Amino acid sequence: MNSRRALRLRKLTELVSSRELRTQEEVCEALTAEGWQVTQSSVSRDIAALRLCKEGGRYVRPSQRAVQAGGPPLQSVLSESVLDAAPAGDALIVLHTPPGEASRVGAAIDRLAYPEVVGTIAGDDTVFVAVRDSAAQKRLLTQLRKLGEDDAEGFPPSTT
Repeated sequence: MNSRRALRLRKLTELVSSRELRTQEEVCEALTAEGWQVTQSSVSRDIAALRLCKEGGRYVRPSQRAVQAGGPPLQSVLSESVLDAAPAGDALIVLHTPPGEASRVGAAIDRLAYPEVVGTIAGDDTVFVAVRDSAAQKRLLTQLRKLGEDDAEGFPPSTT
């Protein structure tokens, strides 16, 4: 997935979280109003990649429904909410999430207790994951990407 598409997916999740979008046409109009050039077919692919579903006639993220049902397993939190993962330096990984999801992702990483992870810092839509060294960084990126393979697009290929 290219970085432009990742940005568009983040914008789409923000729009779905803040507006009642009921049709793909409404999604196209909302993205266009935000400056994105999209077609119905690209919006359809984005909806599938984010696993958006309809609830009450409007698009919602699956995690919203899962929270009401008791919450997904920790690995599912990562596969659903991590839009991209990128190395930064030798001992840091930057994860991008939909708005409001970073804390949940950081907590899931902490609870999964990956031996490579020293700690996490989460903002609104970004998680910084500190790892022990460059080898640990590569191992964790590989593990995160394996989780992302369940996603329609998966995470982007490693840049290291």
